[in-house]
Amino acid sequence: MRTSLHLSSARNAPRPAAPGRRSVLAAGLVAPLALALSACGAQAGSDRPLVVVSCYGIEYAARLVAGDAAEVASLAKPGQEPHDLELSVSEIAGLEKVDVIIRIPGFQTALDEAITARGLEDRVLDVSTVVTLLPLEEHAEDHGGEETGADGHEGHDHGGLDPHMWTDPTLLAALATALGEHLGAVAPEEKETFTASAAEAVRLLEELDAELQQTFGAVEGEKVFVTSHTAFGYLAQRYGLEQIGISGIDPEVEPSPQRLLELQQVISERGVTTVFFEESASPKVAGTLARNVGVSSASLDNLETHLDASKDYRAVMRENAAKLVESWA
Repeated sequence: MRTSLHLSSARNAPRPAAPGRRSVLAAGLVAPLALALSACGAQAGSDRPLVVVSCYGIEYAARLVAGDAAEVASLAKPGQEPHDLELSVSEIAGLEKVDVIIRIPGFQTALDEAITARGLEDRVLDVSTVVTLLPLEEHAEDHGGEETGADGHEGHDHGGLDPHMWTDPTLLAALATALGEHLGAVAPEEKETFTASAAEAVRLLEELDAELQQTFGAVEGEKVFVTSHTAFGYLAQRYGLEQIGISGIDPEVEPSPQRLLELQQVISERGVTTVFFEESASPKVAGTLARNVGVSSASLDNLETHLDASKDYRAVMRENAAKLVESWA
């Protein structure tokens, strides 16, 4: 077993991986993480580092960097909002066998609490140490909903930061670079492999960014869109768009009647033609709002979960961009 390194923060070199860890981990976790391990080819005696992620957008970048030299498993559960992540006792115990946990502070309270309770800070690659997370007030509209504390949404305390950084491919590229360095420290014998894979990930993501710059840059006039919850703030900031959320950062908060009236006025005054809802959430509120104002409704994919296996991150980002541009035509 390699000598462990102590971490004071995610910026420092992570501790090396322990050989033979995969079989222990697979036995200690339950679905969906155990299933994810099986799907990514975990086998007894494998010495490849294991990376755990919290949502599909980050999983995409992690898999590009990992290639065949590391394994990636996601905590995102099918049919469940990643914001609402719950971890079983077995899953929490299994995290002790993971080599790298990519965490966005405040995005998933259950994961934050498990890391603290088990003393796993030395396994963490903290996204907030790699990119600057936006304060919610910089781009998230006041949704005018009810107080969330009384409704049991305390698990959605994002610490005043927007977690959805993966909707900006340049930020995802920065995370890919950081993960390549991190994995190179965990498994020094594969350092060159991870560095090369991270560079290729950056190339693909920068290529996508250039495409999106061209797509959005060709649109004249206001580029405003209304969506069910403010999951596209980083996309909006990167490409000069304006996002107006129905329900703010928390997809479970119901907008107040006053907020819905405000949105109807905004939609009418600013010529919004489409109210967007997210494919992973109920379209009910967005659909009702659209009908009340006489406009269309359509879906966007926030990339929190992988809804269509035939489309990867880049394909979904292009599809989202095409839908937005069509709404401004």
